[in-house]
Amino acid sequence: MSQQISVIVGGKVKRLFLPDSSQQVLPGVRWGHHYMTFTPAFWTTLACSDEAGEVDDGSFRIGRTLKEEVAACLLGGYGIPAEIGLAAFYHVRDCGLLTGEPPSENTLHRILSAPLIIGNRKVRYRFAQQRSKYLCAALIKLHNIHPPVNDDLSFRQWLLGLSGIGPKTASWITRNWLKSDRVAIIDIHIYRAGLLMGLYKLDESPTKHYFQMEERFIEFARAINVPTSSLDAIIWRQMKNAGSLVFKALSQLDCHRITFSS
Repeated sequence: MSQQISVIVGGKVKRLFLPDSSQQVLPGVRWGHHYMTFTPAFWTTLACSDEAGEVDDGSFRIGRTLKEEVAACLLGGYGIPAEIGLAAFYHVRDCGLLTGEPPSENTLHRILSAPLIIGNRKVRYRFAQQRSKYLCAALIKLHNIHPPVNDDLSFRQWLLGLSGIGPKTASWITRNWLKSDRVAIIDIHIYRAGLLMGLYKLDESPTKHYFQMEERFIEFARAINVPTSSLDAIIWRQMKNAGSLVFKALSQLDCHRITFSS
């Protein structure tokens, strides 16, 4: 028996019909009930609601130029909370270091070593020395070479040639800048969502199986008829905000903490 759901789209009620919870959306992945968090049916329903519209506004770009986008994603990522990564990016940009001639590594390090103001508190950027080196090299290369922005996969491959940029960060930049549906950002939140759906196995990790896991996520997005770029953003936001609910669900899978690369 199909699942019949009413969702709000553009202020109007829309009827959504999904397969029975016991049916498989992909081999080994059951639809589940739409009212149960973290099931494929749950994500499909969420993607069809007004909340999806808040994410899919036509652009995922953080920066106004490619240099800014690379800086924003490079300064975020592994080991850096989203709000701190963004604060570091805005500080570097507001200092005028992302236009004209590339700044020196020492200049970037000095700026990134300064306290950042987030709300009413001061925080330190955790990887000031390391990311200064990576960002300096990336800005020099972007200043001298025009990357292949006409093809998303070629663009990502070019980004993978930059120091400090691995598959996740390269995919993040590619998704943001080109709104690509041929890549996915398999970070900790997407990985956890995949585990809870049965999309990924406990012995898989993005550090070792990134591109296989990415392909699986793209297959899932196509199966539920949601653009990969939008689904990635929707799941990321929901999982980030779900907090302890995610860890409670994961504890039932006996999940172990995974270390992620850039």
